[in-house]
Amino acid sequence: MSINLKVYNNGDHTALVWLPADEKPIQDCRGFTIRRVVQGSPDTYLHGFVGFSDDDKLDPNAPWKLPVQRFMWWDYGVKPGQAVQYSVVPVTGDKSNLQLATASASALTQPITITGQMTPNISAYFNKGIVAAQWVSRVLDSLGKPPPKMADLIAETQAPKNALRNALSGLLRPQILQMLADVKKNNGEIYAALYELNDPELKAALKAFGKKCHLILANGAFSAKNGNDENKAVRAELRNVVDLYNRLVPTGHFAHNKFLVACDSAGRPQRVLSGSTNWTMTGLCTQANNGIAVNDAKLAQYFLDEWNLLKKAKNAYPTTLAKANGEATANVFNIDGGTITQWFAPTDKGEDLAYARKLINAAKQGILFLFFNPGIFVADDKPASKWTLLQNILFRHHEGTPDYDPSLYIRGVVNQEIAGLTSESTGNEPARPSAHAALDPASATPVTLFDGGKQPPQHLGYESMVPKNIKDTFHNWATEILGQGVHIHSKVIVLDPFGENPVVMTGSHNLGFKASSKNDDNLMIIEGNRPLAAAYAANIIAIYQSYRWNAYVEAHRQDPKVWHGLVNRDDWQNGYLVGEELAELTFWMGAYQPAAAPQIKHVPENMQAAGGPAPTGTRRSRRPKKQPPTKIAAARQKRVVKTSSAKKVASKVAKTRR
Repeated sequence: MSINLKVYNNGDHTALVWLPADEKPIQDCRGFTIRRVVQGSPDTYLHGFVGFSDDDKLDPNAPWKLPVQRFMWWDYGVKPGQAVQYSVVPVTGDKSNLQLATASASALTQPITITGQMTPNISAYFNKGIVAAQWVSRVLDSLGKPPPKMADLIAETQAPKNALRNALSGLLRPQILQMLADVKKNNGEIYAALYELNDPELKAALKAFGKKCHLILANGAFSAKNGNDENKAVRAELRNVVDLYNRLVPTGHFAHNKFLVACDSAGRPQRVLSGSTNWTMTGLCTQANNGIAVNDAKLAQYFLDEWNLLKKAKNAYPTTLAKANGEATANVFNIDGGTITQWFAPTDKGEDLAYARKLINAAKQGILFLFFNPGIFVADDKPASKWTLLQNILFRHHEGTPDYDPSLYIRGVVNQEIAGLTSESTGNEPARPSAHAALDPASATPVTLFDGGKQPPQHLGYESMVPKNIKDTFHNWATEILGQGVHIHSKVIVLDPFGENPVVMTGSHNLGFKASSKNDDNLMIIEGNRPLAAAYAANIIAIYQSYRWNAYVEAHRQDPKVWHGLVNRDDWQNGYLVGEELAELTFWMGAYQPAAAPQIKHVPENMQAAGGPAPTGTRRSRRPKKQPPTKIAAARQKRVVKTSSAKKVASKVAKTRR
């Protein structure tokens, strides 16, 4: 018996997936431990967080005695710059006499350097962003009672009080700051177009450039309540400090860009930063976001050309702006063996969405996504040019459509429920569009999970975001807190991350018709970059699994037989190694090629003693043993009933950011 292991790095954490080579259950296996090897450090064993009973406690000298009963795991204990290797080791025997089956362990993987630099000229950075998590609860508990307010903690920039801000912002915040510092050090200048700005560190970094910071600042999420200018205070703060240009757009539009062009000392564009992140404290810390940086003078010049078009447009939307964006003919750039096709909005005919649809319809293996607000469903008898891209993705699973593929792997998370995208399926009939009303995420459904277009989506209410079972009864889980009104702010689609033509789509673009036709936005489509696609895919599936676990706990908290710990039998594997569960693992294994264990210098430990400190990283989710179809169907069909406590929480949630 041998085990094949695949590891993906995205700079924030690693994702591990493994399978027995024969795809059959391992006899007498009670789970797995993951041996982590870091050069210059003792070997560490990643472990689960529950035992076979509620009385089981972690043994620091043998953490592997809390094994993982699944075939996919996340390691949040790694740090940027570390070279790490892994081996998955079966834990066998009865719960009272567990052993490490070292002879059956997977080969030690090749060293992986933890970094956001995916290829020589393209890097990607993610924050953690989800505050309804165990590690956040433990940090808050350590700060005393009552704990400080989250809003105060993410505004704190001075050590040691900034520890939680630093952790939540992941690599995203420091990399933006580092990029700005590098340009300043080399006497360069910057051009930025921002939708929102209030983060104290980012404001200070912009001010440091003085008039070499050329900033187009929008009016953000404007309304009559804020005088139609959300950024009024910071605008006044920066007016005489940087080279500031206002873009105060009218109702029906948003000046929604969040990009930065870095220039050298001669003013020549060299590098560009894009992604989903608003330059705010919540954007950095309490919303799932991403940033992508590209070193390419031609692409940077293309962004600067757009910056100048926006400057020229002032507060208006002249037809020449949409026409120039839609008729782009020189928007393809060859970088690191792949291509970047860069789109800007508004367009006049939805050319950006048309290009993206062709790629979505050509996906052969799988599609993963994160959406904030992908737009309103358009009936399938209406022009496809007005469809949201989420609709195109889900219709890949709708029988009778031109690009129908029932075997396509689809997983994703949407911050808002979208009217009419899917309804419950009946019998063998696929889910079809319905008139299900759209709900305000600040008062009802903060997150929706999709596992394809054949099944109804899982609508997660606040009860699932902070499950009562976790709060009150589940083992030693700490009470979790509820975050801001925006939970998923990334706008990302990943196609065939392990296939012949991997694709990543990201930027400020919400991936719907309004974003394409009415707003200032940007959409970067990267083709042929496998490390980048794998990194984004790993980020998406971690978020998906986190919410899926919470949904499971909430759906079954009244069930006394709900999964409540490890199973002292080897048949726990059966549900994972058949059907859709096996197909999912096979997808994540990609084109795996076993490699001989490399020889690197590290501090070995006695594997039977499993020495070394317990890992400091925490996983975002644990997926339970597969439940019978009837329970899964019941969980999917569950509708959230808004409680008075949810109403109170909703009333305190900050205004939804685009």
